[in-house]
Amino acid sequence: MDLIQQQIWGWNIAIYLFFGGLGGATVALGILGELRFNKGKWFGIGATALGLGILSFGLIFLVIDLLNMFRFLLAFWVKGIGHSWIARGMIVITGSYIFGVLYMIAAYLEKETFKKWMGYITMFCGFGVTVYTGLLLNASVGIPFWHTPALPLLFSISAISTGCALLMLVTSGAKSPENKHYFHFLEGFDIFLISVELLTLFAYFDFARGGNLAVIKSAQLLLTNPLFTIGFLVFGLIMPLILEAYASTKENAVSMAAVASVFVLIGGFLLRVVIVWSGVFQYPAGLAG
Repeated sequence: MDLIQQQIWGWNIAIYLFFGGLGGATVALGILGELRFNKGKWFGIGATALGLGILSFGLIFLVIDLLNMFRFLLAFWVKGIGHSWIARGMIVITGSYIFGVLYMIAAYLEKETFKKWMGYITMFCGFGVTVYTGLLLNASVGIPFWHTPALPLLFSISAISTGCALLMLVTSGAKSPENKHYFHFLEGFDIFLISVELLTLFAYFDFARGGNLAVIKSAQLLLTNPLFTIGFLVFGLIMPLILEAYASTKENAVSMAAVASVFVLIGGFLLRVVIVWSGVFQYPAGLAG
């Protein structure tokens, strides 16, 4: 059996996965802030526009990647649209745009009932995008390290965590009681997400320990890469967890939580880069979709 480190997916896909997940989470959490934390219509509109803008930026890199005819055929034709996660993901992404715009219009016109319906549907689509970014790689049956339930869970948690981090940065300067309530919600939620992310990583590598040669090789590539061990694990997870946990016990430690948020964003990007890079193709096993 030949083990070959994959060359199909590269930087463009890693960037797409990061900004796609971040954009979807920002949309969902931003609308939540408006609907449940009384952040006001302009916050909901602004957060939704920001999230959709981030998602659009990520899609640019997917388009660039698909300009390679082989990758385009691999994504859409070899497997067929009904079996391509890139194609399926476009349905959820399109829903985010359609219902997100309708939500913003309803919020601006103060059509409360319609706004809530569009808001909840958009939140569903936004969180759907975060899940999809993990399922995209998970569908690659030829790379066993990706083809595990732990990967979609890891990417989903990470995406929502980066969404929390971005919105914490955006709201860190506001002083209103509603904002403080929302900020502390994001802070506590992110602490929970990072903790679960660490547990998921432990389970992921426990799976790798008992896996085949391709899985073990991928795990070895990660554990010997400083971008993963130091960049992501230490600075992207452990340090933000400590900073946010400490900041949550203090009344005026918003700046500390904001610094932690920057580390979370950097760590989320590094996670996708190293996971994509570490994929080892087990030949023969089939092509990814």
